[in-house]
Amino acid sequence: MAFSIHTNHRVLFLLPAGIYLVLVYLCAVWPAMQEQAAMEKIPQPPENELVARGRELYGSFNCVTCHTQQIRGDERKASDNDGVRVVPVLEADARFGRELATRAEEYAWQAPVFMGTQRIGPDLSSTGRRLPEAQWHYWHLYDPQSVSPDSLMPPHRFLFTTEAPTGDAQYDYEEVQVIAGLGVSGGKLWAKPDAVALVEYLLSLNREYLETEGLGK
Repeated sequence: MAFSIHTNHRVLFLLPAGIYLVLVYLCAVWPAMQEQAAMEKIPQPPENELVARGRELYGSFNCVTCHTQQIRGDERKASDNDGVRVVPVLEADARFGRELATRAEEYAWQAPVFMGTQRIGPDLSSTGRRLPEAQWHYWHLYDPQSVSPDSLMPPHRFLFTTEAPTGDAQYDYEEVQVIAGLGVSGGKLWAKPDAVALVEYLLSLNREYLETEGLGK
């Protein structure tokens, strides 16, 4: 009678609590530990201070609100390739230039992870491959509609200046090749250091490093 769940309040409390803790460990803690161990086996990307600064700006400007870095897969067409599960890109995401859906390994060493939630703008997970020219990104930041007429993105002209940088500062700026659609008075435009860093980050999203680790295209 001492161990009866019907009469012993201590057993009535401890038994369900114990079962709950075991289930939490088996269903959440243990899988998370396994996943973390798998992520740590992926070599850390080489450090680049300019890219790191650009990533910080990407987050602070809330670019993640409108842009994803997440290519969805079509599970209905998944296949097995030598023991590796391959999920092709969902047809709606094929325009972003990816041949395979995003995998968990791609987010290793990222904190925070910029997967995004809305596709108001295009996915940027491979923008460095689709749009490899820095000048295009400068034009797009200064006046998005000048190169993408249907773009809803607001201009980021605070990242630019029409005054020529002087002294040591000039090495942190980059001159922009002015095109007619920008409407720059005076015909001269320079990208400020933050613009240079942000574009460097966007160009780094080309999957070259991931492919060297065998994570697909």
